[in-house]
Parts: sequence; C-alpha cells; structure tokens
Amino acid sequence: MDSVALWMEDEEIIEERITRRCIRNEFNIMELSQKSFIQNFRLSKEAFDYVLRGITEELTVPIRSTAINPAIKLAATLKFLGQGGYQHQIGQDRFAGLAQSTTSKCIAEVLNAIEKTMCPKHIKFEMNSQEKRDAKNYFYSKFGLPGIIGAVDGTHIQMVRPVKDEHLFFNRKLKHSVNAMVICDHNMYIRAVNGVYGGAAHDAHVWSLSKERQYMLSNYQNGDKSSWLIGDSGYPLEPWLLTPYRNAEENSLESLYNEKFTKARSIIERVFGILKSRFRCLLAGRELHYAPKKVVKILNVCCALHNICLIYNVEAPTVIETNEERSSFALPNGDQNEFSRIAQTIRDRIKISLRS
Repeated sequence: MDSVALWMEDEEIIEERITRRCIRNEFNIMELSQKSFIQNFRLSKEAFDYVLRGITEELTVPIRSTAINPAIKLAATLKFLGQGGYQHQIGQDRFAGLAQSTTSKCIAEVLNAIEKTMCPKHIKFEMNSQEKRDAKNYFYSKFGLPGIIGAVDGTHIQMVRPVKDEHLFFNRKLKHSVNAMVICDHNMYIRAVNGVYGGAAHDAHVWSLSKERQYMLSNYQNGDKSSWLIGDSGYPLEPWLLTPYRNAEENSLESLYNEKFTKARSIIERVFGILKSRFRCLLAGRELHYAPKKVVKILNVCCALHNICLIYNVEAPTVIETNEERSSFALPNGDQNEFSRIAQTIRDRIKISLRS
C-alpha cells in the first residue's frame, strides 16, 4: 500500500472518530419521550438514573475531553442487552456513536459494575417474616395452596460452542447453553439465579448443589416447617420443595392439586417470558457469543435489571413466544428417604385440604 492510500485511510479513520464524537456530544438521550426511552434502553428514565448513580464510581472516570461519559457507557450496554445485537451495530447506534472496540470495553466495564453494585442489592434469596407472609397469602388466596413462598425452575441461555469443557454445555437439543436456575416470589421478583452449570446439567443437580437448597434445609432444621418452594417434576420432592403428583387420575384430589399447582407455578414461566422479552440477548435465537463466565455475568445483570424495572414500575414488554429448550424432564421414582416421606405427607395434607 503506497503512502497516498495510507494517508487516505488515516483521513477516513479520523473522520469516523469525529462523527462518532459529534453523535455523543450532540444527542441527549434524556430528551427522548419516556416511551421511546424504555423501547431503546428497557429501563425508564428514573430507573436509568438510579442505576447510573449506583455504578458511576465503578466506571473509569473521564479524564480527556474525548473520553466516554458513564451515561453513554450505560446506554450502550442496555442497548446491547435489550437487542442482543452485535457490538458493532450497537456502537453505530445514533444514541452511542462508538467504535466496536470501544463498545466492547464499555459493555464489559458496565457489566462488571452492575454485577458488583446492583446484583448483591437486588437479588437476595433471604425473605423476612413479612415478605413470607405476603407470598403465602398471595398463593393461598389465589390458588388455595398454603405455605408457598416462591417458585423455582431452570431455563437455558444459549451460547456459542465454548472452547473449554464443551461437553458440559451441550444440551439435549444438541445446542450449547448454560442451565440457569431461577427462583422468583409472588411479585415475579427474582430472588435467586444460578447459571454456573452447563446445559448438560439436570435441574435436580443444579438445585442439589445450590446454596438456596442449603438455606431452605437450614431453615427447616431450625423450625420453619411451613414454607415451601414449588417446582416441576424435574425437582425432588422435599419438605421445603413441593412438586406435582405423577400420573394423577382424572377428577381425583391428586388431579385437583396438580391443576392448582400448575397455575401457581406458572409465575416462574411468566418471569422467564418477561425477562427474555425485555433483554433479548437471552433469547435462544440470539445465542451469546461469549465464554460461559461472561454469559453468566450477562444473565446476572439482566436479572438485577429486571428487579429494578419492577421497583420502578416499568411496563413489561409484550412477551415473545419461543420454542426454547426446556431444562426439565421428570425424575425417575427413587428410593424413599426420610425427607421425601415427610414431604409426601405434607403434600398429601395440602391435597386433602383442597376438598373443602
């Protein structure tokens, strides 16, 4: 390449930088209407401002006049999470004006900041007495099922083939994913998320090794014997985790229990629908082009932002219907241990109470 061509290439790069800088400097995203703001960034202006104030100290402080300010970094990251597009497309957006490499750095920086500051604050499994009462009252008044404080289920977050331990992420639909365990309460608030296991792992395996199961077990052993999560047949029946009956006969009490149980448990499915429709990077059709650790980080951040949207009453998006990989299938009937026998007695008592 001769010197003239090099000079022309340098001129084009400089012009692109100037154009991007003008986009960043001239457009104020807060001038958007609330509706347009939510469509673009998934958060309301108030929620955006809350997150921005919470993470600013964790972001690199602009020193040069050409440095990217925190609001633009957050906007670019939210645009990526909401659309699930490529970083180059996000950077070229009229609200960002960033090069692909800069977009990548901004997204990584903001994800780290939100995971550090927002996730611990907004994703907490522990519930106080009032929160438990509210949850139990909701499920009992709506479905006639006592003692329920939340629902658990797994969902697959699709990703490209990982370089390391590929077999751990290869799921039953011959795709690569992480199997994310999510627990929500009656308000569709995400109380726990665990995405550290690959798509090859069964829901029961993820649950058995989770700190949430250990917490429920500890509470049970310390005297709380009337608080239960609900899960589908992919989970074990335990004194703190109720599941449906197998092969219930039509018009039987078991069938009635299963009907009410299914309606109550559908809340976690609605959470998945809203979460993935709001943050479309999590949809199966938008597989994430990152290593597993970053996929988990993205998942954690999206769950925290989902909860923040609930706090700020951000209107839920229209749920996108998808044929995504389900993580669960029925567990085989195993040996009855002490806990499963106790759990069966609890479930039978609830079933009998439905007769009245």
